[in-house]
This record gives sequence, C-alpha cells and structure tokens, in this order.
Amino acid sequence: MKKYNYHFSAIIIISVLFHFVSCNSDDVGDNQYTFTDKMMGQFIASDSTLSEFNLLLEKTKIKGLLNSYGAYTCFVPSNDALKAFYKEKGKKSLDDFTPDSLKLIAYDHIINGAVVNYVNFNDGRIFQSTMSDRYLAISFNDLGQIFVNKTSLIIQKDILVHNGVIHKIDKVLDPVRSGIAEVISKDSTFSIFYNALVATGLVDSLLRTVDESYSMSVILAKELEDALNTTISSERHAPATRKYGYTLLMESNETMNKNGITDLESMKQFAANVYNTVYPADAGITDITNRSNSLNRFIAYHIINKELGKNKFILDYDTQHMSRIIDLYEYIEPMCPNSLIEVKIQRSTGEVNLFNYNPETNTAIRLVPENVENNAINGVYHEIDNMLIYSSNVEAMMSTKRIRFDFSSLFPELTNNKMRGRPSDNNNLLYRNALPKGYLERLECTDQTIVCYSNAHDKLMNYMGDEVFLVVQNGKLYDFTVTTPPVPAGTYEIRFGYQSNGRRGVAQFYVDGVPTGVPVNLNTAGTDVSIGYIKPGEDAGDALGFENDKVMRNRGYMKGPNSFKAIVESWYSGSSARYNASNLRKILGTYSYSKAGSHKIMVKGLSGGQFQVDFIEFVPTSLLESEDIY
Repeated sequence: MKKYNYHFSAIIIISVLFHFVSCNSDDVGDNQYTFTDKMMGQFIASDSTLSEFNLLLEKTKIKGLLNSYGAYTCFVPSNDALKAFYKEKGKKSLDDFTPDSLKLIAYDHIINGAVVNYVNFNDGRIFQSTMSDRYLAISFNDLGQIFVNKTSLIIQKDILVHNGVIHKIDKVLDPVRSGIAEVISKDSTFSIFYNALVATGLVDSLLRTVDESYSMSVILAKELEDALNTTISSERHAPATRKYGYTLLMESNETMNKNGITDLESMKQFAANVYNTVYPADAGITDITNRSNSLNRFIAYHIINKELGKNKFILDYDTQHMSRIIDLYEYIEPMCPNSLIEVKIQRSTGEVNLFNYNPETNTAIRLVPENVENNAINGVYHEIDNMLIYSSNVEAMMSTKRIRFDFSSLFPELTNNKMRGRPSDNNNLLYRNALPKGYLERLECTDQTIVCYSNAHDKLMNYMGDEVFLVVQNGKLYDFTVTTPPVPAGTYEIRFGYQSNGRRGVAQFYVDGVPTGVPVNLNTAGTDVSIGYIKPGEDAGDALGFENDKVMRNRGYMKGPNSFKAIVESWYSGSSARYNASNLRKILGTYSYSKAGSHKIMVKGLSGGQFQVDFIEFVPTSLLESEDIY
C-alpha cells in the first residue's frame, strides 16, 4: 500500500524530480512528470490554459502566498472547468461572485504545508486538508484515470514547481457546505434510514462541528510546552481546535428492501427481532426516542462519533510496525449503548474493512466501493452491503476473543483533529501533541497532568506505531482516570501494555475504583529478577520462551506481543516486542462482569516521571490456556 510522503524542502523536491525524470514514465493523459523552477503562482500565471484560476488568485490576493517559499499542493481547474462552474452557479464570470465566495473557491483547491505527488496518492482521503479545511478524496477507475472527490478528473499530474506540485483537473472542486444530517437528507439512496434517523431523534446527535469554548491561547500553549520540556525535547504541537466528527455506515433502500424493510414500521419489527433478543429486559420499551429501544439501538449502531474516511477505520494504523502474517483488528464504539464494531484486515485475502467478521460463516459487512467517502462539513458516510446489527451472534463473537484497544483509539478527538493516523513525512518527524486538561472527553486528569500523543514513528516499538504518555513538571505527580469502551459480559483478565525505562516512576493502578495490588515500578526492565524476562532463544531448554512466559505470568507480567516491531532498530532492538525486554504487559487482575459496559482504569503516580501506555487488553479467561503470542 502506498503511503503519503510530504516534501517540505525545495532541495528534496528537486532531488525527487530528477529521480522521476530519469526513472519514471508513469503518466496521466500522456503527460509525464514536468518540472519548472518557477514558484507555483508564477507557473499558473504563465499557463494560458489556467488564466481563469490565475485571475481568481489575483482577485483574492492568494497569489502572493503561492509565490512564497513553503510546501503547497494545488489542484488547478482548467479554464473550461471554471467557465462550466460559472454557468452551473448561474454566473457569467468571477465578477459575479462575492469576495468571500471567491476566496473559498480558491482555498478548496490548495493544500498548504504538504506536497502530495501522484506517487503518493492512496485510494481514499488525503490526510492533509485544504485551506478551506475540507478533505480531498482520491479514487481510480479501471482505465487508470485518477479523480479528486469522485468527479474531477486529473488531466495532468505532477507539475513540479519550486514550492510544491500542481495537478490540473477538468472540474472545479465544490464540496458541500452542509452538515452530515442535511447531506444525508438529500440523498434518496438512504431515505428509509434517514426517516428512522429523524424519528428516533438521533439526527440531533449529528449537529456539532467545533467546540467553540476551546481556545488554544499562547499562554496555555507555553504552559504545555514548559511541562514537556522537563522530560522530552522533540517537536511539540498543541491542537489549535477541538472539532467533532461523525461517520455513518448505512444500508441503501435496496438493501433494506431485500431484508424486508420498506418503511418505519417494518424497520421497527426488524430491529425488535434483533435487539429484544440481546436486551430482553428492554423489550417493552416502545418509545423509539429512548436509547434502550430496539429501533433506537439499531440506528445508533450505525453512527460513530469519529470522522472516518474509508482508510481511517483501520488501514492508516496498519503501519510497517505491524506483522503481515497476523490479522489486525480495530474496535470502534458506536452510539448504540454498550456495543462494539469490530474492523478487521484479513491477511490471507488482503481484504480491509471487514466489519464484524464471523469466522464460522465466513461472512462480514463490507463497504460498497462505489459509494464511499460522501463528505459533509462535520462527517462522512459510506454505503454498506448488508444489515449492520449487534446481534446475539456478534455479541458472542466479541465475548470470546481477546479485545486489544490501541490506547489512542479510545479518543475520538485524536482522529477528528488530525492527530491519529498521521502519515510520516519524508523526515520521519516525531510529532508529539500536548493536550490540555479536558481535551479528551473520556480521560479525567489533575491540573498538573499533561496528556501527550506521539504519532507512529519508525523508531518506536509500539502497537500501531503510536503511543499516549503523560508528563508533569518536576516535583509533581500524574493522576488520571480513563473510561474504556464497553466490553460484553464475562470474566476477563485485564492488562495494559507499556514500555519500561528509567523515566517512568512508580504508579498505583485501580480498576473500577479498586486497587489492583501493589504499586508497579514502571522503571523496572523485564530482565529484573522481579519480572524474570528471558529473551526467547537465549535459554536452550526453552527455545520458544513458553516456560519463561509461565514464570512471568506468575509474577503478574507478560512479554510484549509478537505482532509488532520497531521499523528502525535504534531506540529499541529485537525482531518484535516479544523479543524486547522493555516491552511488557502488566496483568491488572481478573474481573467478572454480569452485564456489558465500560470500565474505569485509574492510575496515580507515586513518584516523579512520565507514564506511557500503548494498549489495553480484555482477555476472556477461557482463552488463557490457548492464547497465542501475538
């Protein structure tokens, strides 16, 4: 799978250019890679086929930006494309648009801060948004043609200029300016679902766009960075906004009809047949606006409070850290209370985005490729090929397998504000986001506790490549509580995965308010006698390390999983986390739950230092004897 590669230096751009010119004849419309030493604004002004867009840049005074040093990607519509756009809008020329409208049109076509070449295109959203804060989605057809937002054909790609790259397109990009609920209301493909969305009142759950009360002041940003300076020195970023986002997975009217659903009443019956079995105590609730009503649950199970382009369900977290022989899973909490959606990458077939895969029947819910990435200002929706339900079979599947939550997956804010899933640029920078108190809704912490998030980085040996860690200023202690996503009823062993080092300190863990035994010294390496780690292969009598696994379990620890590694062995060595003594899992204990629900894990620092967490595992005790090393 191709990965984005962002070039921030003119020197790098030129170097890449010479490689392309000499080695790459890939083309679109018989137009091969082009290079000019002009600035982007200068090149657009010199090309007579782009004179209308050049005029737009002049009228909006944006040309000066594109003639400055930086890193820009511009999808430039041809003159014919802009003239067709005027006609479509009932206008004759740019003079008929308001100044604000003109600026928005220009911003829709420019990415500031990233150079995205053709070779870096993925089938799906470009991670960096435009200057109008909208995502662009790339798609390919069987003829090898490339489209932006499904309808704008790239007619000439990779015109490399001194400060970025230009791709010519044959249609103006005109993203919708409406919220997700309004956009769906106008799509007749999903009218049955939309009617139920309104009737249940869940449409009102889709209205938020941005937290207006959040303000990243200069003073607050400085406080965050000062705290980070006590323990780390790499680049830091405080988020400028706190946005909300939504994703809807929806069955079309046609799919509904195939399953006996033609209107609201037949949908009520369908939902009752599913959810009254899973939640029999709620079978008598007839008010469809009640969150425990069967129809309400059915609709809510299709709604996620993260904005997930098709690659954001799981593919963007399948970094090169991950083993390519083991299936990868992501667990998503929808708005349906006490339920989960499982997303799978199946290595044997190469399939991505298998929802609630049933190994017994070899069935799953899939996206309909022709109808994905339908965007709104606060979300995206995708068509699915069958009925998405949290049935008793799905619940049973979830309750009988190891559920591993990447810790960053717990927080929609990391996804909605372009932190989680960030692709590495060509310098492979480690981006550390410092998050103010209250930024993450499901994490409570004291004022002196600062939560940080590091993007996936080649030198990190973490599950899905990234990590969450907490820091405090010298002489202070961290203290936080996180609410986990829900897990089904059952008896589980709960663990947390982390990396030990000399900067962690000592912490006391609690599960649902109850201490989990004695405090844990997170500085202690696995090789310490109190943990007893022996690298697999070092003991001739225990070549695979299974006997040592038992010794470690008796002391409340496990080796890291064999399913991920550091891409570059620098900070950490070993072929996988299992072969690195600093990658550990601490067993917090065994807990029985009579009903499905979320749980609270609290950690109190007892000495100075950081706290780092990679993932949390809920493992049914019935699996412990047969659990794999991955």
